[in-house]
Amino acid sequence: MSAHLALCRRLRLHLVAACVVMFTSAHSAAVAQTQPVIREPVLLSHRGLVRHAPENTLPAFEAAIALGASIELDVYQTSDGQLVVIHDGTVDRTTNGTGRIGDLTLAQIRKLDAGSWFHPRFRGLKVPTLDEAFGLIKQRQRRPITIALNMKVISPGIEAKIVKVVKKYDLFDQLFAFGQPADSSRRFKAASSKLRTTIVKIYDSKQFATALKDPLADCLWVGYVPSREEMNRAHKLKKQVWLSLKIGDRRPDIWDMARASGMDGICTDWPLECRLHWRTTK
Repeated sequence: MSAHLALCRRLRLHLVAACVVMFTSAHSAAVAQTQPVIREPVLLSHRGLVRHAPENTLPAFEAAIALGASIELDVYQTSDGQLVVIHDGTVDRTTNGTGRIGDLTLAQIRKLDAGSWFHPRFRGLKVPTLDEAFGLIKQRQRRPITIALNMKVISPGIEAKIVKVVKKYDLFDQLFAFGQPADSSRRFKAASSKLRTTIVKIYDSKQFATALKDPLADCLWVGYVPSREEMNRAHKLKKQVWLSLKIGDRRPDIWDMARASGMDGICTDWPLECRLHWRTTK
């Protein structure tokens, strides 16, 4: 009889233990379902990997693509109506020439050295055309990256020309234009309804709420980190929100806040450092 009682006790203990395991597993699964999934924002390498290659050049873009980063770049129109990728309104800072982009032809700009200022190993590098930049992206990307196209100066007909190049490389799903005024965004939409446009200069919740109502706000370009609630509202409206950090602003605390809020991406000079920070910290 004692042996029988001992066996019954062991069976009861096993049954209790099994119930505890089942309850714990179910509880953990329920908690996991209620907790928000934190995903890493897309990292837009500002002008390419500017700390490793001359800004807004094919090597800077190629390095970003090879390391899985997305790209922010700048576009201007030359005096003969060609689209080039360069940041400033003049060639003075990043080439060995002088003059305004809008006063120079493509042939004149292509004669300039756009690499020696950064390091002698880049001597002879050319200012790329938008066509070359998009062609490189399309050829080298292993999976689709995001392209943030910064409209620096709105010159006649530039929107339709950009749409033509975007269509050539089938990049509508990967690209959005930002920095342009509303009338330029409307010209983009007239050229193609698939071209995503952006509202910029958003620095607080009030401006954020106003931008969400704007029909031209496929994307929001913000200078602060919105709350999780604000991000949920934006995503319900199928709008993307991108954080623009100041040049050289290396702020792991801001990176973490942006990730926790559910932001779509961060434009930064430090994409590799940001990714390393997330990989090596909880």
